[in-house]
Amino acid sequence: MEQKTHKKLYSTHAWIGIISGILLFIVTFSGIPAMFDHEIEYWQYPAYSKQQNTTELQTPFDLERTFKKSKDLNFDHDSYFIQPANEINNHVILAHFSEGEEPDIRYLNADTYQEFPTSPSELNHLLSHLHTDLHLPRPWGRYLVGLSGMAMLLAIIAGIFIHIKWRKEFVMLRPKRSWRLLLTDQHKLLGLWSLPFTFILAFTGTILGLLGLISPILALAAFNGDVEKATIAVLGPTAEVTNEYTPVYPTNELWNRLTVDLPDISIDFIQVSGLKISEVAIKDRALQTETKLMTDVGGIIKFSGYHKDKLSNLETVTYNLSTGEKIHTGSFVDKGPFQRIFAAVTPLHYVLFGNTWLKVFYALSALAACGLILTGNMLWLHRRGHGMKHWLSRATLGVCGGLVVATSLSFASSQILYAFNFSLASGSHHLGEEWSFWLTWLVMIITPFIIKDGFKLSHYFLRITSLGMLATLFADGFINQRWIWATEGWIFYIQTSLLLTGVLFLYLDLKMPWQPSQKMAATNSNAISDEFASYKPQE
Repeated sequence: MEQKTHKKLYSTHAWIGIISGILLFIVTFSGIPAMFDHEIEYWQYPAYSKQQNTTELQTPFDLERTFKKSKDLNFDHDSYFIQPANEINNHVILAHFSEGEEPDIRYLNADTYQEFPTSPSELNHLLSHLHTDLHLPRPWGRYLVGLSGMAMLLAIIAGIFIHIKWRKEFVMLRPKRSWRLLLTDQHKLLGLWSLPFTFILAFTGTILGLLGLISPILALAAFNGDVEKATIAVLGPTAEVTNEYTPVYPTNELWNRLTVDLPDISIDFIQVSGLKISEVAIKDRALQTETKLMTDVGGIIKFSGYHKDKLSNLETVTYNLSTGEKIHTGSFVDKGPFQRIFAAVTPLHYVLFGNTWLKVFYALSALAACGLILTGNMLWLHRRGHGMKHWLSRATLGVCGGLVVATSLSFASSQILYAFNFSLASGSHHLGEEWSFWLTWLVMIITPFIIKDGFKLSHYFLRITSLGMLATLFADGFINQRWIWATEGWIFYIQTSLLLTGVLFLYLDLKMPWQPSQKMAATNSNAISDEFASYKPQE
C-alpha cells in the first residue's frame, strides 16, 4: 500500500471516530442491557421470580383457555399478540399495541392462568429505547442510530487497512511507558481482539437502523417497488376484515399441528387478527353463559419462532381462523443467499440463536467496543497536544462516563424504590427510575466542566459505577431477600454479572494512572508524526 493512501486511511479512521465517537458510545453501551432486555425485566421484578419459585410449569399451554381468559380480563381487542411461557419467563403475556395509545399488556400465570400485576419498573425498556431510537421521535432517532453504525463500520474497515503489523499488535501492551503509548496499545488490542463481533454489530446495526430507508430499495429490486407485496412475503398476510363472523376453528388443533408445520421451532409469538370473543346464554339455564370464540371470515392467526441452530432462523406459519387452512409459510432457510443474509441481521444483532454463553461473548465484545471508542477519542486529543481540559475531553468523560454511572445508579435506585412501595402509585416507580437516570446523567455531563482534574474525576466515576453495581446486589438482598448465594437460574446469572462488573470497574480504577506520565507530556509536540511512523508500510 502506498504511503499516501495509508495516510489518508489513517486520517479517515481518526476523523470518523472523533466525529461519531460519543454517539457511538451511547448506542454501543446501551446495547448491552438491550441485549438482555427480557432477562433484566424478569430479574428486576421480584414477583416474576416468585411465580417461578411457586410453580414448575406443569400445565401445557392451552391456546383456547388463553383466549377465553382474555374475555374475563376485559381484554377486548380484535388484534393482539400472545407470548407463551418460555425458558426465561414463567407466564403468558397478552399484548395489544395501537398507534398513539398506551399498550395494553397483561400477564398470566402459566399454570393457573390467573392474572398478576405487571412490573412497575421500565428501566430495561428505557435503556432499550436509548439503544434503538436515542429517545428521539421515530424514525429520526432510528436513522441516527443507523448512521452511527455506518460510521463505526467505515472506521473498522479503515482500521483494518492501517494496522499492517497486526500480528505484533495482537499481544503488544506497554503499561509502564507513556500514557499515550498505553492508550495506543489498548486501542489496538481492543480493536483487534473484538474485531469479528464489532464488525457484526456495526453491520447489522446499520441495516436495522436504516431499514426504513432500505426497505423501499429492496422492494424495488425484488418486487418491482411493491412494498406491500414485499412485506407480505416476509411477514405474511394481514387479516381482511369483512364483519361477517363464524365460529373459530379449534385453535388447540392448530397448536398441535405446529409440530409438523414448524418442526424444531420454539414458538415465541402468536399474532391474532379478526378474533371476536362473545358470551352466549346456555339453553335451559338462562342465568348462565358460556364464552364462545367467533372470528371474522378473514381472521388469521400467525405463529412465529426462532430456530436456535440456524442463523436465518425466523419461521412463521399463518392459518385462517375460521377454516384452519394454512395460508402462508415464511422461512428463509431455502431462500437465496441475499435473503438468508437479510433474515440473519436481527438474530445476529440481538443474539437470537445459540446459547447464553454466546450472549456473554457479545456483551464482552460490546464492552470492548466501548473501550475502543474511549481510547480512540483520548488518542486523538493527546496526539494533538490537548489534555483533559479540552472541551471534547470533558464532553467524552461527561457523556460516556456519565452514561455508565447513570445506568449503574439507576439499577440500584430501581431496587430501592420497591422498599418505599412506590409501585403502589401508578407510574411512580417508572417516574422515579427516569428521574434517577436522566438527572444523574445530566449531573455527570456537567461535572467535568466544573472539576478541572479529569484524571481524578475518571477514578471517581469508576468507583461510583462499581458502588452502584454492588449497591444493587445489597438492595436486592435486603429488600427482596434474594442474596446471590441463594438464587438460581437467570436471577443468579444477572446478579453474578453485576458482581463481576462491579469488580471490573474497581480493577480499572486501581490500574488507571492518576496523571499522564511526564514522558508523554514531553513528547506531545511530535506525537502525530511519531505515531504515524509506527504505521509506515513496508516498501
